[in-house]
Amino acid sequence: MEQGTETARRILVVDNDNKLLSIIQEYLELCHYQVTTAATGLDALRLLRSENYDVLLTDIVMPDISGLGLIEISRKEFPELLVIAMTGYSKQVKDLTTERSPDYYLEKPFNLAELSKAIESVLQIK
Repeated sequence: MEQGTETARRILVVDNDNKLLSIIQEYLELCHYQVTTAATGLDALRLLRSENYDVLLTDIVMPDISGLGLIEISRKEFPELLVIAMTGYSKQVKDLTTERSPDYYLEKPFNLAELSKAIESVLQIK
């Protein structure tokens, strides 16, 4: 995306791993996205209800509201929101995630090129 030609896309990144959150935020900001982070599903839900985002990038296994719950709620309340699910857990978790119909699924660990590809892919949907 060329700077100045359109408003930067807004991405909400949710993960209870603060180190990973920082890495993703720094990288996506270098890619000219507006990035907000949340360490819990509950914090993410509050943010979703108070701001507009283009993409939700959420971990699946988290305290309070899981990523699965967050996806389910966001699909009902924000049907235009694009969702990327990520997890480092088993195939069973991936299967449960797929049932929630994210727009893209990332398996941890992933590299930053894979993250870029996922975001570019879902943004083409909009």
